[in-house]
Amino acid sequence: MRYEKVVAVVQARFAAARLPGKVLMPIGRASMLERVVERVQRMQNVDGVLVATTLDPRDDAIEQLCHERGWACRRGADEDVLDRIVRAARSVEADHVLRVDGDQPLFDWHEADRLVETHLAEHADLTHNLPERGSGMPLGTGAEIARTAALEVAWSEARSPEHRTHATAFLHAHPERFHVLLRRAPPELARPAYRFTVDLLEDLERVRRIQRVLGERVCVELARAVALIDHDAASRGVAM
Repeated sequence: MRYEKVVAVVQARFAAARLPGKVLMPIGRASMLERVVERVQRMQNVDGVLVATTLDPRDDAIEQLCHERGWACRRGADEDVLDRIVRAARSVEADHVLRVDGDQPLFDWHEADRLVETHLAEHADLTHNLPERGSGMPLGTGAEIARTAALEVAWSEARSPEHRTHATAFLHAHPERFHVLLRRAPPELARPAYRFTVDLLEDLERVRRIQRVLGERVCVELARAVALIDHDAASRGVAM
């Protein structure tokens, strides 16, 4: 049986409509992007990780950080994220791409490992636990893994801006053509109302507080972050 290579691709760029430069902003001792990559590197079921950024000169800083940390970095189209991801996959000859957003400092690497296991076992084209698509995970903690061959089909056929801006949108839009699986959150993580993504300054402060409370030098497990917010809600009667 042929071995299939799985590579994690972290999407990161300076431009952001509501919080520009957020991926380089500090969360405790490290930048947000460093927090994300640190989490991906803890995975057992990926063969490597690279950061996919853009050709925007402002993203020189991201490339420089990658160089300093010894991470692979590929630069490509700004708005055509599908093209950027496919070219990144080609550059490392990946059979499958685990796509992770660079603004998810509480991304759950344990569930991502289980995603990869399910995806490969079921011979799927796309497997995800995205909160916005009904997984029940807290917002900003999911991921998705796609077969590179399926992304290549999307790359060749997708024409609408939506299907180019979102790397897997074409696959999600055509379940009759692609084998798409949803992995739901386990009960201990099923908190769809919790917001751990970083789009606004208040989101950043929320994640910084979690990091500060649980330890500045700790790679915070999502289960501990959820437990902290559960405790806050129980003790004060409000969700964080």
